[in-house]
Amino acid sequence: MAAPTSGLGLPGYLLLLLLLTSPTWVTSVSRRHPKDQANSPSSDVACGQPVLQGKLLGGELTRDRKWPWQVSVHYSGFHVCGGSILNAYWVLTAAHCFARGKKLQTFDMYVGITNLEVANRHTQWLEINQVIIHPTFEMFHPVGGDVALVQLKSPIVFSDFVLPICLPPSNLNLHNMSCWTTGWGMISPQGETGKELLEAQLPLIPKFQCQLLYGLTSYLLPEMLCAADIKNMKNVCEGDSGGPLVCKLNETWLQIGIVSWGRGCAQPLYPGVFANVSYFLSWIRYYMETVPNPPQILPSLSSSLRNNLSTLLTIMGSLLVL
Repeated sequence: MAAPTSGLGLPGYLLLLLLLTSPTWVTSVSRRHPKDQANSPSSDVACGQPVLQGKLLGGELTRDRKWPWQVSVHYSGFHVCGGSILNAYWVLTAAHCFARGKKLQTFDMYVGITNLEVANRHTQWLEINQVIIHPTFEMFHPVGGDVALVQLKSPIVFSDFVLPICLPPSNLNLHNMSCWTTGWGMISPQGETGKELLEAQLPLIPKFQCQLLYGLTSYLLPEMLCAADIKNMKNVCEGDSGGPLVCKLNETWLQIGIVSWGRGCAQPLYPGVFANVSYFLSWIRYYMETVPNPPQILPSLSSSLRNNLSTLLTIMGSLLVL
């Protein structure tokens, strides 16, 4: 995540690529490791319950198990967006992450990772089966309807390090809730990026106040909500797009927003704008409940060897750096 003066980190040399390939600033290691006996791909795992109750622009480093629903979306081998795990087959992210002209086969999804340069035994690499973009995307606003559901080809294996986030109720009262966002976006106004997953606590900002700050030139739709720590200059930025804004209610974490857009994350007076998950709840649930899981095909030997080699090379590379 990025804030006007700190944020979620993305390797610096990726910034130019990100700006060239993303429709707005809103922004993105190895194949799935063999599952442990204690792990499960089942959708019966409790959502919003990380094992650790535990940093973005002005953020601090996160612990590996604090935000287990975090997803890194890669395009051509580079992180371009964040996302969140809804269940074993579905990931929630921003529609603008899948810009027109990008080949779906070039995208990869990573879970169980906090350092983009180092894979570990909890890291899982997954391929995309299909992406479903909300039908109102860019219809009534340059970044309106900025919601996408990603169906994976194979199920996520859940563990203490990889767990789903809960969807909010449609009538959730957001007053006085404590909310956090996570990601690998820019961490400074100068475009500095990092490799570690960062977190930031962001107060929610009333819609009327957010609209006043942006002025009439950047209108906000009812489906949008705003959040930022203006006082401490914490906000989201390039590379954080698609990532979750989560709030804790009755000891359970709920995802209330998806990082969507903003005006120059180095400008502290402009809050981050998020797609309101409650607004799109019926659409999300419809596809999750009606679209069948993709057929499971045993991986070929060559594919397995290639994925294991990729993991091995990643880990060896990190050891050489040390």
